[in-house]
Amino acid sequence: MTSLTVHEVLEREHFHHATVLAGKNGLDRRIKWVHVMEVTSVKQLLHGEELILSTGFVWKDNISVFRSIVQQLIQSKAAGLCIEIGTYMDHIPSEIIELADQYHFPIIAFTREVRFVDITQDLHSLLIAHHYQMISDLEQFSQELNNLLLVPGCLTKILTLLSMKTGMQVIYNPKEAEPIFAPEATEEKKDTFLHFLTIQPEGKGLVLQHVRAMDYHFANLILVPAQHASISDYDMLLLDRSATAIAQYLLRELYIEEKKRALETEWLYDWIEGKHSEERVLSYLVDVDETLIPRGLQVCTCKFKKHHDTYTSSQMTYFMLLMRSVFEQEGFFVLSLTSRNKLIIIILNRRSEADVDHRLREAFERFLQSDILQKESVPEVEKIGVGKHVRLLKDMHKSYDSSLETLVMNEKLFSQSSIVTYYNDFHIYRMIFQLAKGRELNEFMFDYLDPVMQYDSKNNSNLLNTLKVYMCCNGSKKETAEQLYVVRQTLYHRLEKLEELLGSDFMCSPKRQAIEFSLHAYDYLKQNG
Repeated sequence: MTSLTVHEVLEREHFHHATVLAGKNGLDRRIKWVHVMEVTSVKQLLHGEELILSTGFVWKDNISVFRSIVQQLIQSKAAGLCIEIGTYMDHIPSEIIELADQYHFPIIAFTREVRFVDITQDLHSLLIAHHYQMISDLEQFSQELNNLLLVPGCLTKILTLLSMKTGMQVIYNPKEAEPIFAPEATEEKKDTFLHFLTIQPEGKGLVLQHVRAMDYHFANLILVPAQHASISDYDMLLLDRSATAIAQYLLRELYIEEKKRALETEWLYDWIEGKHSEERVLSYLVDVDETLIPRGLQVCTCKFKKHHDTYTSSQMTYFMLLMRSVFEQEGFFVLSLTSRNKLIIIILNRRSEADVDHRLREAFERFLQSDILQKESVPEVEKIGVGKHVRLLKDMHKSYDSSLETLVMNEKLFSQSSIVTYYNDFHIYRMIFQLAKGRELNEFMFDYLDPVMQYDSKNNSNLLNTLKVYMCCNGSKKETAEQLYVVRQTLYHRLEKLEELLGSDFMCSPKRQAIEFSLHAYDYLKQNG
């Protein structure tokens, strides 16, 4: 027995001489507590499902007050009202009985004098016994769930156990698979349930519990009560524990899958080195997931704050479980491997390429904000370099190389920038980075900026900065003067000097483009000594 109803209370010894005057259709109402009340304003004092005991003293001569109190009790979802007849009242008015009957609200009359203290003591003891029994039953149920988690096919067995305990239809509705019914329903019933879930996605009229793990919503676990039946707190607790057990099962399956993928890294090493053809890569991915038809990919290289070897395999596995759960919600399929003390993450795009950059940035933002990532149970990220998007799967090595370049460029240019940096955000610095490997970049930069640099050195001025701001303002003298905090006349004098040093055509294309490129090269070379 896991709940106490008005009908069960009527069978107690203290109610042998009690009479149900109204609301006989509401005797199945649940009782959570018993409360003695002799006030006129009761609504704000109740939480719902209380059985109220009263002598009727406050409304004995005022039927409107009596009606108001009964209305408040109904609105507060009280379990019922017990009144002692004979001391202050000799009968219950017919309109009060009609009101209670209308809302199936039980009104019980004591025809003999009773001691409310004996009733409350008896019922509270019974309620406490019910509560203890419920805790005991829940503990047993949890143990049964734990035992089921150790056997094959545990998901179906958990659903069957939940249905048996609640006496209700159970629906397990995963996000990316067919729903499971326990007990098994006819096709007609299944269609009816699924149609109802479609028009009522939040499960109104049903009882719905999310199955979540690693910040990911895997499925909905649903109870379907019988028509006009109510859901008890005990049923809700059974549902919650079942959802937790299923989440543990799913997490275990993901963990096993992740460990299995770790064993397949040798093939991935060959792929990242460009040793596989497009057809061979596609064949491999179909074996991994038959629904996977990638629309391009990007490679990310992840550096951690501590040396990679200091983290356990479990920590790395949970790190990837979290990343996969977040990125799959944005339409990506994730593979991973380690190389040279770095974690290499292969992000395959399942959806349209039109918004792939936006979805990728959204996924990284959510991933970095996850509470799980802040815990010591997973590695602490220092930097993530996101390579360029490539359409051909056999070209993955190009994205991988660009992800490494992204980490180097970020370190050389923006050492204090955000954790995640994208190859596509470096624009002209991608070319500068390549040219900086030889001597051409220095020579090119000096060809265009040397006169200004020499002038600044001799005159202890900063004409180079004026040139940079003037270029950034697209030749707007007014905006440049405001940016430099100088008057127009001072700016005009500096621009004349720049024309003298660089030539009067220094703002004409393509010379202007070469000078702008040289200014970016100067910043890059200066940043790197």
